[in-house]
Amino acid sequence: MDDEFRSNHRDDMSRKELVLLLSRAFALLLISWALVEVSYLPQRLFALSHHINERSVLATHDYWSSYYLIVTVFLVVRILALLLAAALFWRCGPRVQALFSPREDNQEITG
Repeated sequence: MDDEFRSNHRDDMSRKELVLLLSRAFALLLISWALVEVSYLPQRLFALSHHINERSVLATHDYWSSYYLIVTVFLVVRILALLLAAALFWRCGPRVQALFSPREDNQEITG
């Protein structure tokens, strides 16, 4: 009975399928992290617009406007970087496969 069950189903996933599964799971983690970062964007934009509108005509440099501009720009850069990394991991190219699955030649030398 056990042999019939095994003959009807594949026993193991191939290494490539396992790497693809792991890569896509990591990509989903990065996408969810980017969505969490997007949730901070309205607050940052609101604070930035508030401090830009409160800027004095006589002051040449406003600390808070500059601060919130830098914080907002880096938040957008972080979101874009997370989404770019997620896209790379989702595609699971040769570099990503090498990251998750070292070559068998190296395993024989070290093993």
